[in-house]
Amino acid sequence: MATLDEIKKQIKNLGIGSKLLGIKEIKALPDILWEDEKLEKIVQGFYENGNGILIATNKRLVFVDKGMIYGIKVEDFPYDKISSIQYQTGILGGKITIFASGNKAEIKRVAKAQAKNFGDYVRARISKTQDHLSNTSQHAEDDMTIQLEKLALLKQKGILTEEEFNAKKKLILGL
Repeated sequence: MATLDEIKKQIKNLGIGSKLLGIKEIKALPDILWEDEKLEKIVQGFYENGNGILIATNKRLVFVDKGMIYGIKVEDFPYDKISSIQYQTGILGGKITIFASGNKAEIKRVAKAQAKNFGDYVRARISKTQDHLSNTSQHAEDDMTIQLEKLALLKQKGILTEEEFNAKKKLILGL
């Protein structure tokens, strides 16, 4: 897991520096981030009566609210569970809405410029994730088709009996 110094260095490399006010939340990140998880984007906002930070990592989105006095609230959104993300800007600020697994999370009071930047970044990120899942699924289907064709050829040549063919076919199809 990343140390606090490593996390602060990642934040500095994102060009945020001391402009970010979520100091308590940043200090909590070493206990929240997973092994090899890296910060990619970060915004501050208000979510479900709590002020905190929304982080895009290389693995997921995470909202962290350290609370005023004690306690911590952490909610994460894995990229493969996010169906879409929206941003909205107004006169004073912006809002980011995340749709994931049938739920809707609204992070309000986000800096206007950051809302668009963050939303566009995550939208591109989830598109890549969905493309990867689609390609993986297509590859698995292609693989299964090839295996079944080879199996049928072995049966046709008399190398496999009907029972052997049916047993292998069930294995390939996962039945």
